[in-house]
Amino acid sequence: MRPTLLANALLLDPEAAAPAPGSLLLEGGRIRARLAPAAPGPAEALRVELGGAAVAPGFLDLHFHGELAFPTLEGVAPALARASRLLARHGTTGFLATTVTQGAGILGGIVTRIAEAMTQTAWEGAQPMGIHLEGPWISPQAAGAQPSAAIRPVDPAEASELLDRGHGLVRMVTCAPEVPGVDALLPELAHREVVGALGHSAASAEQVSAAVERGARHVTHLFNAMSPLHHRAPGLVGVALSDDRLSCDLICDGVHVHPAALRIAARAKGERLILISDRVDLPSGGAAGFGSGPLESDGEVLRLPDGRLAGSCLTLDRALVKAQRLGALRLLEAVAAATLRPARLLGIEAERGCLRPGARADLVVLAEDGAVRETWIEGRRVHPAGASDLAR
Repeated sequence: MRPTLLANALLLDPEAAAPAPGSLLLEGGRIRARLAPAAPGPAEALRVELGGAAVAPGFLDLHFHGELAFPTLEGVAPALARASRLLARHGTTGFLATTVTQGAGILGGIVTRIAEAMTQTAWEGAQPMGIHLEGPWISPQAAGAQPSAAIRPVDPAEASELLDRGHGLVRMVTCAPEVPGVDALLPELAHREVVGALGHSAASAEQVSAAVERGARHVTHLFNAMSPLHHRAPGLVGVALSDDRLSCDLICDGVHVHPAALRIAARAKGERLILISDRVDLPSGGAAGFGSGPLESDGEVLRLPDGRLAGSCLTLDRALVKAQRLGALRLLEAVAAATLRPARLLGIEAERGCLRPGARADLVVLAEDGAVRETWIEGRRVHPAGASDLAR
């Protein structure tokens, strides 16, 4: 296959101090070289003139539910295929397929089906990088919209079986440190090189700090569904903001987190702040529920009838724009929060989330207003494609 030259771009390198003009030579699904803007490149290369448009690594979403919040075993693979096409249109090239709390039988089956789809499917767009288990080992006092009836303590046999069903593809587990059995689960996750994340928790600061000592590395959707910061009881939020051993992700849709809290998080966490979508897509047919009641979308967020938030309608391209407009992150910081930082957390920063020679050629081309013009995955342009190719 011929190499491709993405010529005359503004490179948004999350490892650089500032955007810089340049060109990227792609070959064999990888970034072969970075060239000067006017460099002609190899004679045999297919030249794609970008005219100064910004190019960043493809976005990586560590928390994407899509339709997996409404699971049926036979629906897992089609839901992932639809997510793949949808996310590519918004510049996301990799994501963690994120489950919700379910009974042992259905959750185990879903993990098995996701793992099977990941090893058997040729993706049209964004590629699932692994599985994120959000629950079932969370606090009933901080369940949010998660199905309360399925929340439970850690059964070591069940936990081991669930992780085994993923065949090494479970990459993150969100759990609450105060739940019985989590103190033993966290070292097991670390042993398996699974990110132990804290969330949906009413834990005290002391319980959170003990969990960090046992291997917790991350905090899921900071501020939402967790013990808040009080000056005499810092809670999970206080430890998350002050402990440099913890990275944090948050939902930057302008609803889940107040702009002032967003700015506080950005200042406190710096390079340890990650943007996620926590996106939930209602199945065809409209309102649906996944255990705590029917959900309805207003186009920005989903809510239960009592007003509780139940996920977002966000995509990471919009999160980048909002993070800048709300005064929390500058352009390259926002790019890093959706690319390099999630890749680092997963230990794949040499492969994804960067513009290094040798990395995967997973890229997004952005317009001046932040809109996605093009998405490239392994050196292949998957968006825009023909309207039928990426129709949802």
